[in-house]
Amino acid sequence: MTTATAFRTPPRILIPKLVESRDAWKAKATERKAQRKTLQIRVRDLEASRDQHRQRADKLQQQNDGLQQRITQLESELAAARTVDSAVEKKARSPPRQSLSVDGDSSGVEPRALRRAVVAWHRRRPCRLRRNK
Repeated sequence: MTTATAFRTPPRILIPKLVESRDAWKAKATERKAQRKTLQIRVRDLEASRDQHRQRADKLQQQNDGLQQRITQLESELAAARTVDSAVEKKARSPPRQSLSVDGDSSGVEPRALRRAVVAWHRRRPCRLRRNK
């Protein structure tokens, strides 16, 4: 360290300026230390919150995957059931057609066509009961 004779500025002026500079440096360092501590706490809290959200998101993703698999399974079961139902309905809607005729021999006429022919025949030929009405 140098002696007081090395400085041109008198000590009465130099010492207060050095003290003021030191006090400003200490205040700035204390402020930065408090700010650093605040930021460390904030980072710690944000990391904890982030981990919590990540765990929740992973749990929900697993739940979503399970539900998607369940939906796929139920859709395939529904498609299979609809296939079976449509086959059963088709069979129920269209019973095996029998060829019938008035004489009893099979001439290849369907029952609906035979019924229409009988109804048309009755309409052309008046019935006694109809006249009396």
